Amino acid sequence: MKTQQWLLTIVFAGMLVTDARAQVAITEFLNNPDGADQGREWLELYNFGPVDLCLAGWTVADEGIDLFTLPEATIVTGGYVVLVSGGVPGFGGVDAATAKAIFETEWLGGRESPAVIGMQGLVLANAADEIVLRDSGGAVIWSLAWSDDETSPFATFLTETTLYAVRVFGSSEEPGVVRNGDDNGVPGFAGYEQNDVAADSFARASTIELLVALFGEDFANVLVPSVASPLAGGYQPVPVGDLDGDTVVGIQDFLLLLAAWGTCGTPCAACPADLDGDDIVGSNDFLALLAGWG
Repeated sequence: MKTQQWLLTIVFAGMLVTDARAQVAITEFLNNPDGADQGREWLELYNFGPVDLCLAGWTVADEGIDLFTLPEATIVTGGYVVLVSGGVPGFGGVDAATAKAIFETEWLGGRESPAVIGMQGLVLANAADEIVLRDSGGAVIWSLAWSDDETSPFATFLTETTLYAVRVFGSSEEPGVVRNGDDNGVPGFAGYEQNDVAADSFARASTIELLVALFGEDFANVLVPSVASPLAGGYQPVPVGDLDGDTVVGIQDFLLLLAAWGTCGTPCAACPADLDGDDIVGSNDFLALLAGWG
């Protein structure tokens, strides 16, 4: 992207993080989808740090009463996970597996991806709301807040990604994500606004005249993929049972499954042969591998 470096070196109190916290960014979220919310509301996390991270015990919350604990998943360095909302049980909500399947059908052509995680109960408000990501120790890793300034069904992208310097985007009292204006009240700063590099059809184009004047970019007609787009998000759908990553489920995958047979062990332990997510590599995983054979 072409945003000038000086926009990324703005320092304002409470908004610049310089410590050694886990380096995970909320790179995109869709809070007001077209059609039913279940399986269509989601947020994307990107690990821009140098090490893989276990998300066991991490939480996503707002500034009210909503609090959701993330499953025992690993987000590899340079990798993404997408947390998909299943809605509220008893109020039209769906279970986690169904939410995951809806997202994969609509964004990944029906192919499964371990980077897509369904979460029953997770809800993002269409109007004002917040997303606060905390690690297992309770430290705030990334947070943002928005007001009712979006038209369905556009996703909102993080675009100031060169340094990931700003990790706090307002609060419920003063939302920092202003999708039709400057973020965090800083003139010319478009952290979640300058979607001039969005690859997917739900991309929101920037309407900030200042950015157009500075860089002469046509924000409504762009082709370069964003790092935050689900269609170009750094993860690829793979066949179920493809344990060796060669896009074909075959004898080598079968041998890897046999080698991993039994209990997976500690939370977030590498256990790719656990295809059904029950922390045990067993007969159900063997059947799942056979279903994807070829």
